[in-house]
Amino acid sequence: MRDRYEPAVITAAITGGDVLPSQSPHIPCGPEAIIDEAVAAAAAGATCLHIHGREEDGRPSGRAELLAEIARGIRARTSAVLNFTTGGSPTMGVEERLAALEAAKPEIATFNLGTMNYESFPTRSRWPEVQHDWEREVLEESGRGIFRNTLDSLRRFAEAFRALEVTPELEAYDMGHLATARFLIDEGTLEPPVRLQLVLGVFGGAGNALEDMVAMTQAAQRILGDDLGALGVAGTGFPMEFRCAALALGWGMDCRVGLEDNLRVRRDRRATSNADLVEVAVQLAELLGRPVAGPDALRAELPTSVAS
Repeated sequence: MRDRYEPAVITAAITGGDVLPSQSPHIPCGPEAIIDEAVAAAAAGATCLHIHGREEDGRPSGRAELLAEIARGIRARTSAVLNFTTGGSPTMGVEERLAALEAAKPEIATFNLGTMNYESFPTRSRWPEVQHDWEREVLEESGRGIFRNTLDSLRRFAEAFRALEVTPELEAYDMGHLATARFLIDEGTLEPPVRLQLVLGVFGGAGNALEDMVAMTQAAQRILGDDLGALGVAGTGFPMEFRCAALALGWGMDCRVGLEDNLRVRRDRRATSNADLVEVAVQLAELLGRPVAGPDALRAELPTSVAS
């Protein structure tokens, strides 16, 4: 982890693969909207941009041409570090999820650490009203969701990261994922120090209470020890996105905010952009004595963390 006064990396998760466009008119869909939102988030202070692909109708997509267009468009307008998903959405296969690495050639990409039950809409009475047939299909599949990340697929992902010289950002949704990271380091699949992000509040994983974050952070420090490099947190939902970010920033960690994880700036006000959420994170960092790291500072600490 960083020193508690070192610059913090703020990542903006621009559109995600789970939130439905019908939940907010501000979810960017299609390459132009995703590019515009990413550039605005960078202008608001985001060091790093976490990107998923969506077609114009909002459907999550790993289509290589789409991802390459998004990457080109962002790079033409901002120097922010690109962090593309290899999680995609739980309905995608391994090859579709890996398409982002070759197509977008990001500096960082997410590396999910384990198979888990995975639900965004587990309670039927709380389902949103939706506009698209594909969104209804997502809702109707609730209760059957599995995010599949077998040991074999993790090794395949690691090989792809290594070949393309992309730095993995390990995503841990629960305690067991930290043990998996330890195993992958010990067998030589991952090379330390590793970048780790705790993703809290997804159904099927750890909760997003501050006590959950403390437990996961302390476990990461204990299990990974000196092999742990930068550590960040992505808390889901309002107000926990901001509460987790505040604790992370005060503790010497990095944080992630964005419409992928949370749709509100205040309980009574929805976010109208990713920039709205980034601005809150920047204010928290400033109040807590943490300057925000620039893109070049982040790039300087990015050795490719996969063994050769």
